[in-house]
Amino acid sequence: MRESFYFSNMSPQVPSFNRGVWKKLEELVREWAVAYKKIYVATGPVLTKGLPTIGPNEVSVPSYFYKVILEQHDGETKAIGFIIPNESSSSSLQDYAVSIDHVEEITGIDFYCQLEDAQEKEVEKKLCIPCWNWKKN
Repeated sequence: MRESFYFSNMSPQVPSFNRGVWKKLEELVREWAVAYKKIYVATGPVLTKGLPTIGPNEVSVPSYFYKVILEQHDGETKAIGFIIPNESSSSSLQDYAVSIDHVEEITGIDFYCQLEDAQEKEVEKKLCIPCWNWKKN
């Protein structure tokens, strides 16, 4: 828990984004962690050239953030990604759901590369919104 407060693990967020749509996604992922028993999550800023900066150290302010989630249970594997603009939003989280392949394309990061190649290819290309429980408990 303490490591989550390192400056290397922080990125500037618009307050209404952090308290709004991003908070909703983080709460949902915590519910999925309980419901699905074990999930793998990667999250961070989408870093590109020319981002605006803040402060004397010119910290980049990302325009988007991503989150990818993988769940494996009883031989079944599913995954879902999100790309969300760093701004206030009243849209549904489902509106931001994308395939892992799409998040990889945007970020340049190869997620879940430790899966068997055929399984990785299949899981990462698919977006199955109904495969996930979207109701809060």
